[in-house]
Amino acid sequence: MSKRILSCLIGSALVSVHAFAADFKCQDDVVPAKHTPEEQQLVDQFWNESLTYLGQFLKTIETPTGQCKDSAQATVQTYSSQTGKAQTRCVLKYRDVELMAKHLRAILAEPEKAKACFDTQKNYKEFPLYTPSEQTRNLSATAKWLNRPLLTDFYKKMGGEVGKAGLELNENFVAVTSRTDTSVHWAKDVSINGLPTLWSSVGWIPFYAENKAAGSERFRGGYLYAEVMGPWGNLRIKEIDGETVGAEIGMTAQLFNTTYPFHYHHPQEMYATLTKPQCIDQNKYMVMHWDSDQFRQKRGDKGWTVEIDGSNGRWKKWFANTDSNKEWLTYFERNAIHAFHAREGCNQTIENSGLVSVWARSSAMDNEQSTRPCQPAAGAGAVKDMGPGTKTVCNVRDWKP
Repeated sequence: MSKRILSCLIGSALVSVHAFAADFKCQDDVVPAKHTPEEQQLVDQFWNESLTYLGQFLKTIETPTGQCKDSAQATVQTYSSQTGKAQTRCVLKYRDVELMAKHLRAILAEPEKAKACFDTQKNYKEFPLYTPSEQTRNLSATAKWLNRPLLTDFYKKMGGEVGKAGLELNENFVAVTSRTDTSVHWAKDVSINGLPTLWSSVGWIPFYAENKAAGSERFRGGYLYAEVMGPWGNLRIKEIDGETVGAEIGMTAQLFNTTYPFHYHHPQEMYATLTKPQCIDQNKYMVMHWDSDQFRQKRGDKGWTVEIDGSNGRWKKWFANTDSNKEWLTYFERNAIHAFHAREGCNQTIENSGLVSVWARSSAMDNEQSTRPCQPAAGAGAVKDMGPGTKTVCNVRDWKP
């Protein structure tokens, strides 16, 4: 081989390496931890499964589905007044999703660099993180080593209807989260069946347990989420090559016979359903733009008051069935009104139902991050009975572009 050709090859290789070399900046609260060799093996297993989860999420949204040539197709409105049908879009056409995908590619290209920002959250101080149950903890040696407090103990102490629902979900957490089908849209199984260390070791949060304005007591006890990557998750990357990392990726679990009421937030959001339903209408969801002519809007000082009237069965045309195959991916634009309804159809029992999803936000570092439940028009006393047909008011706030 001539020196000139060899020089060109080496130069090309250096350019290629440089093209993938990224500068990672961790969040300030990521502190390097010292581990024994045995502990490091447990940390590595947690990291490897987290990396698989993130990699599969990227691959899935990049794989063409529906009418999209270079992206997965997501539902952005379950009902559009203009067509009377759902509205879809190729999800990577959104700039925020495109940027999230770019940052995930950088992580996968240089995992050892990214790993410096990985924290098991064994001694996390910001807020409590839990493992659902002893059965969940026993799925992996890593979860046992982390020894997070159990949600079953949390809900026993809480008591009441919220505690009862929380116990029902968490005592059966493994059964609920195992009822998944990832064969259609995922190259690898990202559920608890395929990644047991991740699902048992990530810190779970009883998000609405103590929020009396969040809907029925059964829903408040029957909803959990966990964050693998993001500002409050295990992988906390602040910047990549000077760009703010807005990706926030995790998972959610919702108990059957519950409604996650209408709600909204500034960050854009995605859900990929993993649950395989027993019948087609077992799990439903809804997403519509806040300015839809199906609702009534009134301008205020800091946003809009949106009145939603789904009474007399009107809500049924807004909601769609969700499953792990056909209606599996949705994208919520900023301030989109959305809800999840797991109450209709099937002879539901804890063994055959629930709603489990891969969950992600793409802009977790700008505007207000809080999820804001809408409220019943009849007043706070009607919160316990909130459902899709409840007349509801959402005080949607302006966001800064």
